[in-house]
Order: sequence, then C-alpha cells, then structure tokens
Amino acid sequence: MPTCADCISYLPKVKDAGECRINGPVPPDRDSDRCPSRTFIPKPVKH
Repeated sequence: MPTCADCISYLPKVKDAGECRINGPVPPDRDSDRCPSRTFIPKPVKH
C-alpha cells in the first residue's frame, strides 16, 4: 500500500513528519487511502 511519503505532494521535514502541499502536516507512513482530499499522486518511478 502506498503512503504519504510516496506522493508527489509530500515534502519531508524531519524523520517522522512531513508536509503535504495540499493538506498540511502529515506522517510519512499514513496510508494513501486516508488522504483527506483524495489527491494522492504517486511519485514517478526512477529507473
């Protein structure tokens, strides 16, 4: 299951916390299904 840390809108701040550009502070391990605005967009896969 993808998490907030896997979203293109997630910016890490410290080890256990980050910020979503849309929803504000979020934990990096929150399931993407719990995204309040349903705006989860996966980060591009690096090859």
